[in-house]
Amino acid sequence: MPHHTHPERPPTDVPGRPAGPHWAEGAESVTAAESALPYEPPAEGTPTAGAGPAPEPAAGAARAAAPAADSTPPLESPGDSAPRRPGSPARHTVAVLGAHLGGGMLAAILARAGIDVVLVDSPHDATTPAGETTVPYTAEVFELLARRYGVPELSALGHFGQLPAEVRRTSGVKSSIGFVYARPGAPVRPHQVVQFNVPSEHGESHLYRPDVDAWVHQLAVRYGAKVPQGRPAFTEVHGEAGDFTIELTDGSSVGAAFVVDMSGPDAPMLRRLGPDPALRPLRHSSRVLTAHLRGVRPLERRVDPGKGGTPWTGGTTQVVFPGGWIQLVPFGDQRTGETSLTSVAVSLDAKIWPQRSASPEDDFQQLVRQFPDLEWQFAHATTVRAWTGSEPWQYGANAAAGDGFVVLERSAVRCDFTLSRDVTLTAELVHEAAAHLISAADSGDWSVERFRPLEAFQASLIEHGDRLLRTALTATTDFRLWNAFCRVWLLHSMFAALSLKRARNDALAAPGRPDQWRELERHRGAGLWFPVYPGFVALFDDMDQLVRRVADNRLAPGAAAERIFGQLRKASFVPPLFAFGDPTDRYYNFTPLKRVKVMLWAKRRAPYMVQRVLTRGATVLPDVER
Repeated sequence: MPHHTHPERPPTDVPGRPAGPHWAEGAESVTAAESALPYEPPAEGTPTAGAGPAPEPAAGAARAAAPAADSTPPLESPGDSAPRRPGSPARHTVAVLGAHLGGGMLAAILARAGIDVVLVDSPHDATTPAGETTVPYTAEVFELLARRYGVPELSALGHFGQLPAEVRRTSGVKSSIGFVYARPGAPVRPHQVVQFNVPSEHGESHLYRPDVDAWVHQLAVRYGAKVPQGRPAFTEVHGEAGDFTIELTDGSSVGAAFVVDMSGPDAPMLRRLGPDPALRPLRHSSRVLTAHLRGVRPLERRVDPGKGGTPWTGGTTQVVFPGGWIQLVPFGDQRTGETSLTSVAVSLDAKIWPQRSASPEDDFQQLVRQFPDLEWQFAHATTVRAWTGSEPWQYGANAAAGDGFVVLERSAVRCDFTLSRDVTLTAELVHEAAAHLISAADSGDWSVERFRPLEAFQASLIEHGDRLLRTALTATTDFRLWNAFCRVWLLHSMFAALSLKRARNDALAAPGRPDQWRELERHRGAGLWFPVYPGFVALFDDMDQLVRRVADNRLAPGAAAERIFGQLRKASFVPPLFAFGDPTDRYYNFTPLKRVKVMLWAKRRAPYMVQRVLTRGATVLPDVER
């Protein structure tokens, strides 16, 4: 893949590429110069579409006004020498459909690289539920996007303190992830809770998506991405490779040579991928209910986090029960008052929890009434963002690359929100897609074959997510098995973050080499695409096989749990200080003293590849690390 260098400022003319056009005779655009403004949050209390009785901030920040159209000739498609017909839409190299977090990040990166890109709203941007939490690994992918593609602002998505104050105010720091195991008809048992408190160097986040997506959209415009005036959503896409026309709701249109469809449900480019069904249900096929609520009582008032724990409202809490879970994501600095805002996402195995009401809200109420602690917690909650329901929720695209387009992210896959899969998958796909699109612009090769590796990469991530969530759903059948599963998941997430950081620093230490990023382009199993100690992949695979035997009734949940804990105790690459092999050690607090002890263990006893990611000298490069 050709190495692409980035100038200090977003370029207007790049050797080998036409300059980005102004808009003429079609939809007008916001230019980078006019939109280089600080983030402007929506007015407090502005209602959103579908909002319930209590207000929450509007879905999307204030949009900059567009300048008047001029008569500057527009960009022609690659290889197209014919002039544009009078009255035809302005044409661009790439159109990104979907002006949300993923689409905005990709448009910002492409514009930064000098590619003429137009970012077009989808009718589903504000209504499709989206992930709202990060884990340390997610933060490392955001950091990689910032470093590799020269868009430093994206680093703030992985460093909560660097986000604009207005975004921080409506979002929130995620200081922990907790798992509370509940059984129908009974209160939570004190010993059936697990909590991981990992003081990340980044500061993990709860992302209030209306404000975060709006900020990323402004960032894309500042880097030079074009936006139709007034931000009308698209209605349809006509044409063919090199000459697509995107119709907008205000009657105008835009043109593009290549389309990246990240628009969500009813993605227009999916229909072009052949006679077979474009989407397939995944094996982890549960139904999902989502809403934003106010007045959710703090769970710590009812379920004691324990002496080693911290309040549940300080982070993401997952209430787990046989056949499903409820994820609670509190927003803002004040999370315990009656006016605090909480995101609620429910995932249910339809075989165990069949739909009981046509109303998602009634369905949710019938569910929580079976759990005394949950019934108490939601007794006075009121709806802010209306309840949504979908059965089944999860799907994946059978193909992704077509003649002149690719279908990515929420157009190609819908996954569960638990364990931060949605946001993490978005960041991973933006990283990979940007590399392929920049390389295509450099080489002039926009063929279908050029994007087959991107298609395969997305398919591998869909498969990993499906496998992970299917394993998690089986693990809910017994607390002992869930206790073991979440240790392996956390270990996988931690070492994935450290290994990606190591790989990023290795690449940044060798600037200018054609193969600089080669080590971040190979699938290595267990959803990993960078150098990692093989033992982590083997541990994940072994756990998956054991849990699959439980699902097939060939192994008891307790026996599977004990085998997983046994592997954690014996694994040479797991720091003994973590105590992951001890099922009674249910609170993980990584203090500065423990960090020092782990580094000493890594230098003396850990396998070499583990040593490289755990020791400070190997992990931190002063010239590239903050």
